[in-house]
Amino acid sequence: MSTLVGPGQSLTIFAILVLAAAAGIVGEAKGWYGKVSGVFITILGCAFLVTFNVMPSASDQQIEVPVYQFVFTYFVPFSIPPLLFNAQIKKIWREAGRLTILFLLGTVGVILGAIIAYLVINLGPETSKVASVFIGTYTGGSVNFMSVAAALDFVRSPLFAACVAVDNVYTNVYFLLIFTIPVWSIIRRFYPYYSEEEKELADHPTVPITGFKIEDLAQVLLITASIVAIGAGLNGPLQQLLHTSIQMDIVVITVLTLVLVNAFPAFFSKLEPSAFPIGVWLMFVFIAAIGAASDIKAILHSSPAIIGFVSIILIVHFIFILLAGYWLKFSLKEIAIASIANIGGPSVSAPMAANYGMKMAVTPAILIAILGYVIGTILGIGFGAITG
Repeated sequence: MSTLVGPGQSLTIFAILVLAAAAGIVGEAKGWYGKVSGVFITILGCAFLVTFNVMPSASDQQIEVPVYQFVFTYFVPFSIPPLLFNAQIKKIWREAGRLTILFLLGTVGVILGAIIAYLVINLGPETSKVASVFIGTYTGGSVNFMSVAAALDFVRSPLFAACVAVDNVYTNVYFLLIFTIPVWSIIRRFYPYYSEEEKELADHPTVPITGFKIEDLAQVLLITASIVAIGAGLNGPLQQLLHTSIQMDIVVITVLTLVLVNAFPAFFSKLEPSAFPIGVWLMFVFIAAIGAASDIKAILHSSPAIIGFVSIILIVHFIFILLAGYWLKFSLKEIAIASIANIGGPSVSAPMAANYGMKMAVTPAILIAILGYVIGTILGIGFGAITG
């Protein structure tokens, strides 16, 4: 179906993404949406525009939209260094340890959900393979989906296309839910605040918007471009060396930034007030593109049985991680970040942490999701081997 803005109208589509990002950032900072996150507004706005055929969907595999590909390819790696200019190893180590525990418990929730879905919904002889690919993709993101599908010879299955559609689209509905969790007053009172500073701002988390000097901006962009170029250059050789399809550029960019920031803390601290807003803006544009992948029509045309299957996995994971977080005294924001790291991977968990102003949690959000890259494929293939 044709859209008001065609796939080739790149500048117009990009302008819409930037508009959605601005609506989320500025609206949240000014309190226009009350307790609703700006990220939620950004995703929802683009989702509606796609659903009502204003602009093309980012999840439609049959059309090529260059601007979406550009955003998905470059905006996440470019956003990581500016978000980490104040990343202190000691604080990160402490926060990473906490989030790792919660992330692993979230993974247990995914596996339990997959087992229940496997027992309750019969999709035919390949039910175990469907459960396996979603265990993989919900333990660190979609990078594991294809790895598990290929290993279990699921790619040629008639169920494969429907599973891809649900993974690409329906999962974004879960993102919308999770981004609103920290403001759910009905459950918020049962969970601790993230920090004493956050307690004062709990009712209105804002994205920091600060002024900066042009010379600082120039240095931030130079450093960021250099780090990203090094990460991209090492991506292929590291993939060959480690025999993996995981995008190693994100790992290199994160590690290299951490090394530089902690080797020259005074220099990077001076640039951080200019760097962080840049990283947040890049992440918001990326989030807008995720919203453009949330085509509600595509969800309705997907297999109801597979949607039900995936819904069970997500609901069980959600309930399990909420209960585990309550028992272990985690804040709702930490629970949300760990859950998104499970379901969406680092490209979504990092902007969530940044949006909530949790600067020390940005790096852990990336690292635990990378851990999901490592264990997700193993868990998915393992489940398929046992149940298949």
